[in-house]
Amino acid sequence: MGRAARTSRTDLGTTSRRGPLRGVLAATTLGAMGAAGAGAGLAAQRRAMRRLQLRPDPHAGEPFGSLRGRPVPVRASDGTRLYAEVDGDDRTDLAVVFSHGWTLTQDSWHFQRKALRTHGRLVFWDQRGHGRSDGGTRDGYTVHRLAQDLAAVIETTVPADTPVVLVGHSMGGMTIMRYADENPDLIGDKIVAIALLCTSSGGLGEVTLGMPALLARASHRLLPRTLRALGAGSAAIERVRHLGREGSILLEDLIAFGPDAGPAAIAFAERMMADTRMDALIDFFHSMITTDVISDCTALAAADTLVIGAENDILTPVGHSRKIADCVPSARLEVVPTAGHMAMLERPTIVNALISSTLGV
Repeated sequence: MGRAARTSRTDLGTTSRRGPLRGVLAATTLGAMGAAGAGAGLAAQRRAMRRLQLRPDPHAGEPFGSLRGRPVPVRASDGTRLYAEVDGDDRTDLAVVFSHGWTLTQDSWHFQRKALRTHGRLVFWDQRGHGRSDGGTRDGYTVHRLAQDLAAVIETTVPADTPVVLVGHSMGGMTIMRYADENPDLIGDKIVAIALLCTSSGGLGEVTLGMPALLARASHRLLPRTLRALGAGSAAIERVRHLGREGSILLEDLIAFGPDAGPAAIAFAERMMADTRMDALIDFFHSMITTDVISDCTALAAADTLVIGAENDILTPVGHSRKIADCVPSARLEVVPTAGHMAMLERPTIVNALISSTLGV
């Protein structure tokens, strides 16, 4: 797997209408949707749900979340218990470490896990406050802390002399960029390649999610503050959050997926979001939108770097992928057509092929 520069790029217009508000909007909007349940609001929701269920579904019956590896307990530097799994732990020639996005779990890599199991030692882990990992203290819900968590995962699950490829989606991509910033001596040495999918190096507080700019800025300021004031575990928050799974699925479809995504993948992503700890959802959201520069990306240049955007991603728009690639002249930028933010679930064949190219297979 050479480290020659790769510069082929797909150039699409920037889609800077929306930002990473999926989980928070799901948590705060469902109350209004539930209140509208008596009458026209609920009827409209049901019609929309029927239309969604009638879409062609290439992944109907897919056993999402059923793939498991050898569990490996990981202790973060602050003592928080993290959950990781290893596939192919007899392999020492190459390790591929997958970092998932906000309000997801390691199971969001379902299709990549199926397709790439023969390509090396695969490591999947749940970010703190997600999936099977503990949450730790609330001051640990920052992108900076996630970089340290990734360091602990690599140290615990990968033999010292095994080269590593890092693959990250959304917040997982931010985790990798911060890790590279904090460990530049390892990039190009221990870390031989990096693939970043639908992510951002900063400026998420300026993304409007289709709202007028002033309203968007006010929402970015007030939403985390309001949710924190109510309390992550408050009965009011949890009631709103679980009001009507149909409404939540429709919101997931609208914000996180492309226009023709299948119902099964959408429902799976919504289930992961609904199971995410509320304090993790709130505080990571706050960290992402208030950190103007998540990474300057300069350390990435020492490794083979692949940046993957998605044509209809309104959470981390294509312009954010282009910005990362522009900071790394040797990087390769690819854009997945039609897909939204959850490209690895919507267009797994394309995403798998791109990641495989980074592995040199």
